[in-house]
Amino acid sequence: MEANPGIVAHVEWHTVNTYAPYCAEGRSKWFLYPPPYQGGYATPWLWVDGKSRSYQYSSWQNYIYDQMLVPSDVSLNHVGTTYDPASRTGQLQVECYNGGTTSITAALQFAITEDSVHFTGPNGDPWHNGVCRDYVPNQNGTALTLGAGVTDTVPLSFALDSTWVESKVKLVVYLQNMTAQADSSEPVYQGLVGNVLDFVPGVEESRLVAGRDLRVSVSPNPCRTGCEFALSGAAANGARITVYTPDGRLVSSLQTVANRVSWSRAGVARGIYLYRVNAGTATAEGKLIVAD
Repeated sequence: MEANPGIVAHVEWHTVNTYAPYCAEGRSKWFLYPPPYQGGYATPWLWVDGKSRSYQYSSWQNYIYDQMLVPSDVSLNHVGTTYDPASRTGQLQVECYNGGTTSITAALQFAITEDSVHFTGPNGDPWHNGVCRDYVPNQNGTALTLGAGVTDTVPLSFALDSTWVESKVKLVVYLQNMTAQADSSEPVYQGLVGNVLDFVPGVEESRLVAGRDLRVSVSPNPCRTGCEFALSGAAANGARITVYTPDGRLVSSLQTVANRVSWSRAGVARGIYLYRVNAGTATAEGKLIVAD
């Protein structure tokens, strides 16, 4: 997760009620998954996009990287999320868009997490990131059905406990199929993560993330020789697109013509890249996968 900040969102559940990072809803969420270990549950255990991935720390990174290469027809974007530090309350507003050809029945999961939580557990690890502090409204999430090409916006009110450090708090949202599949997975279609302080009005007034004003499609993605960016929405005219590495190194800078622009993979190595679209005050960000 630390190697891909802003790309991989994680929620760490502590399931023993005598441990300081314990969250009852996190434990309840854990038990919504089919028991993965000889008919029972064990810790530590990893799920990646709703798929059970064992207790072997050494294999976790590869599971995460493999899942990052899987494209998704679903996009999630903040379209008016706000947070008030004075009252420590906020309003989440996430737009869910199904760009696929089939309907999706799922639940929007909203977890509040905190980084840099100090607690030395039995395994000797003293620091914990992505610690689950709350699920809003609860571990079952907010049910919704998205038809093909349909958009729906989910509003949820939230509050931070006075003991949580605001600068370490993240809002993690993901759309998940809550029905266990034949392989015992509960698939996650897409996720979204942001620092709670990024949503204080006036702190980043130019940060209007993709929504009704700006929508971006990238095809094909993953790509091998290149792809095309296509923009739509009220703010789509005259956009600039930058492609860069996860550590911030600029790869390409593009300018749209008639709300479209082609990108060539020439000279770009296989891997995962990020893109940012700036169109007036509207901004969209996403992931571009380059495959061989």
